[in-house]
Amino acid sequence: MGEVIYAASTLKAFLASFVVLLFLFLLGLLGVLNGIFRRQEKTFVRIARGCAGFFLWVIPAVFAFLVFRSMTTGAEEVTVHVNEKQIAHDNCGDNSTCDRHILETQSGTKFYDMEVSEEAYDKVQIDSCYKVTYFSGAGFFGPSTQPESESTYQYLSTITRIETAACP
Repeated sequence: MGEVIYAASTLKAFLASFVVLLFLFLLGLLGVLNGIFRRQEKTFVRIARGCAGFFLWVIPAVFAFLVFRSMTTGAEEVTVHVNEKQIAHDNCGDNSTCDRHILETQSGTKFYDMEVSEEAYDKVQIDSCYKVTYFSGAGFFGPSTQPESESTYQYLSTITRIETAACP
């Protein structure tokens, strides 16, 4: 076992997904309740609000299914070679930018872009190898039926562990 560069619980890895699920569920609940209890408004407006709220309940239900599937398929491990490190600047609103720390890695012929924390980004060295534990998105209907040779790129954001490893 190598030196642990980054470690997180499964809950921490999926925390952003849980926050989005909760927000959408509460927004949908608000829409449904507005449709039910605002009796002074026209019937069409009440029905439209209720339908929109119900739709905002369906979206998090589907999203929760995908998160649950990803969590229950189990963590996967891969040993990667770090080719490059980049900081991506995204617009976050209010004329500000958010930085995403990306590691461009490779394992054999398969390439991975990994979004990591700033601490992990600072500790990882270019041209070094690491063992990465992550949760992959299995998709709505299960794992991809695409042959391994064709899927040569994967984006990882639910990483739970990065540790140093010997290069293969």
